This record gives sequence, C-alpha cells and structure tokens, in this order.
Amino acid sequence: MKTKWKSRERFRGRLMSLALASIMAAGCIIAALGGTARAAEALDLARKCALQVKVEPKAMEEGGAEESPDVAIDLYKVADAVKQEGYDAYRFEAIDSFAGLDVDIAVGETEDAQIWMDRARQAAAVVFAEGSSLGPDATAVKEKEADMVELAGLEPGLYLMVPRGADLEREDYLVRETAGEDGAEMIQTVAYSESYTFTYSPQLMALPTRESVDGVAATSNPGEWIYELTGMDAVESKPAIGGRFADLRIDKELTEYLAGSPATFVFTVEAVLHDNVVYSNAVSMTFDGPGIQSELIADKIPVGAQVTVTEVYSGAAYQVAAGSAQVQTVTMANADAGSADFANIASFQNVYDGSGREGAAITNHFEYMDDGEGLIWNWTQDPGRTPGVAD
Repeated sequence: MKTKWKSRERFRGRLMSLALASIMAAGCIIAALGGTARAAEALDLARKCALQVKVEPKAMEEGGAEESPDVAIDLYKVADAVKQEGYDAYRFEAIDSFAGLDVDIAVGETEDAQIWMDRARQAAAVVFAEGSSLGPDATAVKEKEADMVELAGLEPGLYLMVPRGADLEREDYLVRETAGEDGAEMIQTVAYSESYTFTYSPQLMALPTRESVDGVAATSNPGEWIYELTGMDAVESKPAIGGRFADLRIDKELTEYLAGSPATFVFTVEAVLHDNVVYSNAVSMTFDGPGIQSELIADKIPVGAQVTVTEVYSGAAYQVAAGSAQVQTVTMANADAGSADFANIASFQNVYDGSGREGAAITNHFEYMDDGEGLIWNWTQDPGRTPGVAD
C-alpha cells in the first residue's frame, strides 16, 4: 500500500505540474493577445463609404497594344442599408424609384451570383426605361493617365454601377439586346479607347461589406466592416473588348464624259491589321455625266488597319487623271464621316481618253460572315448597267 500511495502522489504531482504549466501558457497567450487584439467595431450606417473601380489598360489580343478607355462611372442608389436589430448586419430596403425590385438577396454569396446578375439587369431596365429621367447619385470620370476611378462620400446601401463612355451621350453609349430563352432585354454600355470598344454589363455593389473569407465577402463574415473599397479592395469593371470600327469614304471625280454611255468604275478595298486581312470587298460607281460621287463604307474596318484602295476598272474610255493615283493607302483613324477631322478618304480622278469605246462592269461583293459553323467569306455579284439596256 505504501508503494502504491507514493505512485499516486507522484501522478498527482505530475497533473498539478501540467495544469500549472497550462495555466501559465494560457496566461502568456492572453497577455500576448491582450496588447494587440480588439473586437471588431460594430456596423456604423452613419459612416460614409468610398469605392474605387479598376480601369486598367487592356489589349484585345495577346501581343496587341494595351489601351485604356475614356470612361466614367455612374452609381445609381437602388436600396438603403437598414440595420438588423440584434445582429451586426444590415438588410436592403428599396428606394422609391426601385420599389418594384426584389432586393432581398444575400450579400456576397457566390451561389447567388446569377441572382445578383438578374437583379442588376432589372435595375438597369428601370434606370434606362423609355422616358426615364433617373440620374446617377454619383459620377466620376477617369483621369487621363489613371487606372482607377474613385467615388467618395457614398451613403451605405445597394448601388447599380454603370461604366460608360465619358464623352458619349446616352443614345451613343447604351446598347440594348435580347438574351436568354425568355427574350429578356439585356442592357450594356460601351466606352472607347483609340482602337478598342469596351463593353460593360451593369453591376450591383453593396456598401459597406466585410473582409472576404474563401473569396466570399458576406455580411455574416467575421472581421472588420470595410467602408472604403479602395486599393487592394477596389472592384474590377470587367469589360469585354472588341475592335473599334470606323468609316472609309471613296471619292471619285469624273472631269469629262462620253455622252450616251454610262461610265462604271470599280475599286477593290483591302484592310490589313496585325498582318491579318480584316476586310476585303469591291465597290463600284456609275456616272451618267461629269461630276463627283462618293461611296461610304460605314463601320466595317477596324481602327488602325492599313487600307489599300485600288481602282481596278476605269471604264472602257477613261484613264486616271494627272496628279491622281490608281492605288491609294489609308490608315484608319477613329473618326466617323460626319466629324470635322474625318480623314479616312481615298480620292480618285478620271478623264475621258478620247477613244470613243463603250463598256460596263460587274462588281464582286465579298462579306466576312458567320455561316453558323464559323467565319467565312461570302461572295456575290452585282452586275453594273449595260449600255442601252433598261434597269
């Protein structure tokens, strides 16, 4: 019994030592945390919020030039943030202009991404409804060399974010399409850089939010409330990028004319961008007297493309005038035909050669199109007028 008691005493002593060590260790942890740890501050809906939107330079294709659009960010307030009693959280309450919109959606949960997209589409439909006079609650324009747009002094709530061309009117930046099996209207907006078109889908933004956990920024997450989505927390505008297209005008002057025989002139137009042929076609003009005609190829050729316009047929009795050229090149600039600085023009001049010959022409028309299985060149012929034959 005596030996057994000693073993018990030895075991009890060991337990006390372990317990004391654990208390001391816990004390060290508490002491260490006590100097730095603090409880997260409770939600403050009286505090203003801020938002930065990334508009970094992008390229349409690998190796292409990176460009940044001339963009403005409009924010439309869709719902107020209302404190949930007994919880460190808030819910949404739609404002009058969006009274019919269901804003009872979870904040930041990835499985509800489609719901957020649908609500954004519905909110955009309200903003851009025919006859709507709703204006943004906040707007900011990207500075020339900046890659961020910042909006500050925002009340907490749910916002519709609409990026759009900074110098465009609504009818120019707004794109309406139908999408999905239900044929619902899809509203998108555009902005332009020198060579690209940036297309955006409106997004819903909740302010404030909380630090993300596993990529999800939900109000139920632990941690601090984030009132300023700036810097590392800035949101991305996520545009789709496409080529920007411009107008090309072919001017033709016929200074002399052989009476009684229509004069037809044919031009080939070929555009190359990054060593790829991006447009190829033929156009014709028919004169029944001296004068000037123009043919406009509108919004077909990408900005930056090198265009070669060749007069391949000058009529049976005409020749290129002195000082004119049979082949001309144009580098496409981003201007439309109605602008004062429009320079995408190839000009040709012809004179009668005195031969008395008559003739007509057929125009080959090529169009790059999708046949349902891929992009192909489609070829058709447009016969010109034959002298003495009625149309």
